[in-house]
Amino acid sequence: MNSATKPAIAAAVLLVAIAISTFGFFFYRDNFATHYPIKVISQQLWRAGEVPYWNFFDGGGQPLAGNPNTLSFYPDNVLYLFLPAHVAFNLHFLIHLALGWLAMRALTKSNAAAWMYALSGVAISATAFYNMVTAIALIPFALLAAERRSPVKLGLAVGLLALAGEPVTVFGAAIAVAILLVPRVPPRLLLAIPIAVVIALPQLIAYSEIAGEVERAHGYSARTVLNASVSPMRVTELFVGPLIYHRRSLDLQFLFLSLFIGAIALPALFRRSRYAAIAWTMLFLALGEFNPIVRWIVEALPAIRIVRFPEKFALPMTVAIVVLATPLLTNRVWRWLTLLPLIVAALFTIPLDWFAPYRVPSMPPIRVFRVGMDVIPRSHRDEYRQRAQRLEPAFGAAAGLRYAVDRSPDGMFSLMSRIAWERYWSTSNKRWLRIAGVNGLPRAFIVPRAVAMRSVTEAVQTIESPTFDERTTAVAPINFASPPDARVTSFVEKPQSLEIGVQSSQPALLFVNETFFRAWDAGRLATLPLDLDRLGILVPAGETHVTLRFGRHRSAVAIAWLFSTLLISAALFELLYRRAGEI
Repeated sequence: MNSATKPAIAAAVLLVAIAISTFGFFFYRDNFATHYPIKVISQQLWRAGEVPYWNFFDGGGQPLAGNPNTLSFYPDNVLYLFLPAHVAFNLHFLIHLALGWLAMRALTKSNAAAWMYALSGVAISATAFYNMVTAIALIPFALLAAERRSPVKLGLAVGLLALAGEPVTVFGAAIAVAILLVPRVPPRLLLAIPIAVVIALPQLIAYSEIAGEVERAHGYSARTVLNASVSPMRVTELFVGPLIYHRRSLDLQFLFLSLFIGAIALPALFRRSRYAAIAWTMLFLALGEFNPIVRWIVEALPAIRIVRFPEKFALPMTVAIVVLATPLLTNRVWRWLTLLPLIVAALFTIPLDWFAPYRVPSMPPIRVFRVGMDVIPRSHRDEYRQRAQRLEPAFGAAAGLRYAVDRSPDGMFSLMSRIAWERYWSTSNKRWLRIAGVNGLPRAFIVPRAVAMRSVTEAVQTIESPTFDERTTAVAPINFASPPDARVTSFVEKPQSLEIGVQSSQPALLFVNETFFRAWDAGRLATLPLDLDRLGILVPAGETHVTLRFGRHRSAVAIAWLFSTLLISAALFELLYRRAGEI
């Protein structure tokens, strides 16, 4: 490639990226149901000068900052400050695919290997997951850092993976790095651990505030953890591609649309190399429920059931196989036999659509109940377009709708909210909807009386009793009676706070229709759960101005984020200034 050709190719790639990010949309799966609406909500908050801590739009209210699916502290959030949400969203995928190409180019010194990686089934499939696509760039970068014994680069890679919030990819990358280094780990390389911790610290602090109360932290069942395991039959897809689309390939039994690497993966796997050990280890773990050892470990150790989907181990496995295949790609026949099928498969599997069908008009900010589709649709684009127009949870949040009594797909809502959701689905008792504010209770009001309950079961039985009136009574940890003259005098919702005025002759109990978490900060006022998962505040006598903000460790998060940003900037400066790599 001569010097005149490179600028022309770069310009063409840039134009394609601009066109895709402006007119396209990575719509599929988690992007639709979780990531895109969250990033639209977060953009509004960033532009209002707020750190996105609380999501008023989903699940009757749920956390943002501590949610590992929101990437609240990831560096490319800066794109949302000056670009339309869908453009910044699309660029996140394109940037990480490009960085993945560059990282693999630096790791293998091969353009062909870089293209093989960027076109692989796993890389293309990762564009359905806003958080997981980061691993496409960061896992090869971590292995490059391990090869070069660079603690700064290794800490940067692992820290950014942790900021992206996908624990299986962090675990997989750590195992891969360990295989490369053990037993000769240079002591200086251990500096990567504190570097990674400092980079990830804002996310870790924010998550620690909610970890004891969200569904995910209480663990999944063994069956849920082992969902999306790679079956022995599907292993053949590595070599021959998805020649026969499985009927369940779009269900949760399959995480990635494709695992295709090419026939070259077969001889590559049998090379003598530490990368072969990485590839086989990751395949061993990816088998999940089809591997009796992995299945036994998951069933025997409930403590590890906070992660799920063994198929994610295909990410580091693919990196290792591409490295192993690099020498074979010097042969022209192998090169074309590998790259041409990958190009064709990528064109058919990339989950990209026009953005126009997903552009929805603004809606009034009312709390609603909507039924979403539990099963991933099989007619990719048409059905997703219909779902967008129906404003299904949580996509409709992009239009301003607010949902309640809907199960969060990322497991990051209150465990008590899950109980309310399950009770509604099992009984169809609309009282659960009314309590959550769907054509029922207002955003804030004084509860005339609260009755103490000794258990969740007793609380549920009381709420579902025909004699229970949610307008006059609330279930609470304590008995309490508010004076008859107590009233809410004002209610103002700001981007990340609630301002509520209360007037009362005696102490009163304020009901705020947001999900209860202990992380709510009402100044010196005590908070407590009402009706299982709603927020209550004990206000004193007289005129009280209540300011509610989510997050009791905001100062610690802000300081941690400052140090994280400075360390990321310093690491990138070191990376570019010393030109230790080509990425």
